Amino acid sequence: MRRVISILALTMACSAAQSDPTPRKIGAPARAPFTLTPAIPPPSKTDTSVIVPASPAPITSPITSVRVLAAIDDGTASAAPVYARADQRVTLYALVVVGTQRYSDAPKLADALPLARAPAHTIAWNKIEPGAQSYSNNTDTGDFRFVAIDYHATPIEHADGGALLADVHPTLTPDHGHGLGTMRYQVVVSQGDRSIASPGVDAHRGAGSSGLTDAVMRVAVRRDDTYLGYLTEMFGQPYIWASAGRSDATHQSDRLEGSDCADLMVYGARRAGRHIAYTWTGGLPEVTRLLGSGMRDPSTGVYVDAKGKPVKFPAVGDLVVFPRHVGALVMDRGTIGVLDDQDIVIHTLFDSPKEEPIAQTGYADKAIEVRRFR
Repeated sequence: MRRVISILALTMACSAAQSDPTPRKIGAPARAPFTLTPAIPPPSKTDTSVIVPASPAPITSPITSVRVLAAIDDGTASAAPVYARADQRVTLYALVVVGTQRYSDAPKLADALPLARAPAHTIAWNKIEPGAQSYSNNTDTGDFRFVAIDYHATPIEHADGGALLADVHPTLTPDHGHGLGTMRYQVVVSQGDRSIASPGVDAHRGAGSSGLTDAVMRVAVRRDDTYLGYLTEMFGQPYIWASAGRSDATHQSDRLEGSDCADLMVYGARRAGRHIAYTWTGGLPEVTRLLGSGMRDPSTGVYVDAKGKPVKFPAVGDLVVFPRHVGALVMDRGTIGVLDDQDIVIHTLFDSPKEEPIAQTGYADKAIEVRRFR
């Protein structure tokens, strides 16, 4: 009889120790821990999940820092700037740090626990974008100085989780890229009445620049891997008259802060692998070869040379150089096979880069030279 009573008592104790099956919302305060932990069944041969035995951080543990990570397709997420093609998926992930412990839903982070295990918090996302499409490093007196780009934090609506797909559409300036171009991002994590954010509008790069450091997540999406494709990475970034840098590697264009017309052309060439220094339109003849030149016939819109013969349309990606302005040919339109004012160019002039007919550039009635990078 004594043995039966002992077995019955042990059975009741084990029954009382079972975990509460009621699901708990992510981020809700954790219940008091039980003295017994239910056994975790061994994974099946096809189970690829990782068992994380660590306990959630105490609800009172303060979040010490946050960052934005990004990954292309199913690659490893990192805090480095991202350069992706339009056919690739870029996912942004919040990284929350509590003391020495990191939390993130980014895959392949061996030392990070899922965000669900972090102290209770809420998440919001911002785009960090320039507030104007045109700036100038030249003052009215002709002096040079790096003008401050006016960046703004624009809330991303309906983005309140630890991951979201990158969207580079600008909201404060014209959207000439329609899904192509460059955008910067910030994540804001709130814990009670306290908020902590990843680097944003105040993370200035310092002397010799007017932009933001690489601590602000930057994503550039290009059309493809051609010269013209690399130019599309600059969509959404401002025109900066006399864009510059203390070196080519720290140039405003190389950092995707903005560019003037000539620096935009050089940026694409540099991204395509050519070792070309940034220059102005007057310096382009030193790194290009002349294919043809002429003036527009106002009656037809066709450019003709000194002998009155139409200038042939060369190839997409070739440069059309005007006096103190330049663009790259994107499409042969109008009269096919010859250069005319209906042909499409990509250029930047007191506006973020865009594609439009030569007739709309403001330079259609100027003399032109058609040039190709050497």
